[in-house]
Amino acid sequence: MHSPLITVYMPTHNRVNNLKRAVHSVQAQDHTNWQLIIVNDGSKDATADYLDSLVLTDERIIVFHHEIAQGACVARNKAIEAASGEFITGLDDDDAFTPNRLSYFLENWSNNYSALCTPVTVCKGQSKVAHHYFIGELTFNDILVVNKVGNQLFCKTADLKSINGFDPHFKARQDADTWVRFLKAHGKGNKLPKSTYLQYEEQSQLSITRSPSRLIGFRQFIEKHEALMSKRQRNAMACWESIIMGRWVPLYLLLKSDSDIYKYSLMHNIKKLLRR
Repeated sequence: MHSPLITVYMPTHNRVNNLKRAVHSVQAQDHTNWQLIIVNDGSKDATADYLDSLVLTDERIIVFHHEIAQGACVARNKAIEAASGEFITGLDDDDAFTPNRLSYFLENWSNNYSALCTPVTVCKGQSKVAHHYFIGELTFNDILVVNKVGNQLFCKTADLKSINGFDPHFKARQDADTWVRFLKAHGKGNKLPKSTYLQYEEQSQLSITRSPSRLIGFRQFIEKHEALMSKRQRNAMACWESIIMGRWVPLYLLLKSDSDIYKYSLMHNIKKLLRR
């Protein structure tokens, strides 16, 4: 029985305790033919020592060290370039896989699709909530306005390399940019129904939703992909800009927008109304 090698790429920076959880989740996979490529992006904590000891105990793990931090996209691309698996997927250093994630992808792989993804389960303290949204086929047109992929794609390694991985110039929205380019180049993907990715959120961390980089990344995304958008999709992106800037989303704009923006805009306006 064919048991393909799967590469997992992971950038890391100054989060050694979370990193250990992420690494353990890969080592716990029931599909054991994997390689984990970790790029230490200029960490100043105990990350380097931990990783150097790790490679001595598990030959499936490959480590690169950046002396100076170059950003998560550069780190991801370093790992993607070094990948030798037939398939590839990513993992953030503060998240984790469920033990069946890789096998679930392989069991559901079909050449009818260029990539697979799953919902995420958001973990906050003792709470774990699976976000079962947008299940089924996804095209690049589907994700121009809303990142329906979520955190990570599972795909052929050669296909991800062919689009040159992640754009290191983006300040935010790097994932959405990559998935749009990938599906445009290689065709539709499929979002499976079972959540196999644990996304940990901590109150002490600055969320990208509150980061000043979010607006910069959003405008970079518009500049790069606006030519691909319909008028309704461009209107939807104007709704997103209002949300990001904390402004009311105008009703006239919402009514002329792609339907996927409705719930986000309405929830945003309701929250603003309740805070008055």
